[in-house]
Amino acid sequence: MRFSVRRPAAFNPDRRGLLAGLAAAGLAAPFVASAPAEAADAPPDLAQARKEGTLVVMHSDQENDVVNFLRAFTEKSGIQALQQRALPGSAMPKLQAELRTGASEVDAYMCSDPGLMDVLRQRKQLLAYVSPEMDAYAPNLRSDPVGYWTTYFINVGSILYDPRYVDPAIAPKTWMDLLDPRWSQQVGFQNSSAGTQYTWWYLLKDVLPKDYWTKLAQIKPRAYASSTQILSDIQNGNLKIGGKVSNYQYVKAKRLGQTIEIVYPPEGSPAQSEVVGIIVATQRPNASKVFIDYFLSREGQTTWNRIQGSSSTRRDVMIPDVPTLEGVKILLPTDFKDYASPARHAEFVKLWNSVTGM
Repeated sequence: MRFSVRRPAAFNPDRRGLLAGLAAAGLAAPFVASAPAEAADAPPDLAQARKEGTLVVMHSDQENDVVNFLRAFTEKSGIQALQQRALPGSAMPKLQAELRTGASEVDAYMCSDPGLMDVLRQRKQLLAYVSPEMDAYAPNLRSDPVGYWTTYFINVGSILYDPRYVDPAIAPKTWMDLLDPRWSQQVGFQNSSAGTQYTWWYLLKDVLPKDYWTKLAQIKPRAYASSTQILSDIQNGNLKIGGKVSNYQYVKAKRLGQTIEIVYPPEGSPAQSEVVGIIVATQRPNASKVFIDYFLSREGQTTWNRIQGSSSTRRDVMIPDVPTLEGVKILLPTDFKDYASPARHAEFVKLWNSVTGM
């Protein structure tokens, strides 16, 4: 493991806080789906998996990355697979509606919010399957009890800039440096609908001075729908600084021969765990288990992280052109009751819309 992480608590969220957050997203009434007849921990039957039909994987990642990864999975397993991209805010209502019927179109779910994923576990809406690959993952990267979801990568927020337009000598080195008036209207963040932007604010709100947000508003940062759009504007000179950009965007840019520099501020880099699990009402349980086994395997993690340009959470996987995160202070949520609180999220939306002038 090449992460230097501020020690997080194991992902064991308080039920009431998370269900309150889920209710705020329009999922008020708990619903417990019944598990398939076969034993949850039974190993997958590959021959049967190939007969179950096309595997459906819901996710909130970069769409092209998932398409390419599923192509590799199909080549390896012989199982056809397709992707559905949906941010958690729209994915969760869809899943709940399907689960009320007792069957789900979605088989596996790659979720960018471990808090919401654990709500599914608590509602018994995830299939318990302990993959033989599970021991390669640290306890704080797995559900408790183990087998419901596992972290497949950690999305780290960083500062990016293009040295063609920003002299490295004056480029921001800390989060405080973003407040310099020289960056007025030249710092880009994602808008308040982005889960990673909420996580960034949540993890820094008690690290940075209380008046940081007022001062940040004074430089009039710009809001974007995605980190890809931020990177595009940095590279065409329309934006000087990416105030919070997923660190894999740096690798993608480097692979294309583009000039880009990355900064991990010493105050800490907010990060979000991306987790994967199987929906309990899957109509393709064998194929879903084969997918989990592949995704969590050394081969699968190598394939995924090569495609995306990220660091694997497996201890035995290293991607040659992905910079090590050794020594980077990575911040992860520890108080899931507060993190998933609808009041806390409403506080962020109001503040962030004010900061970005939305």
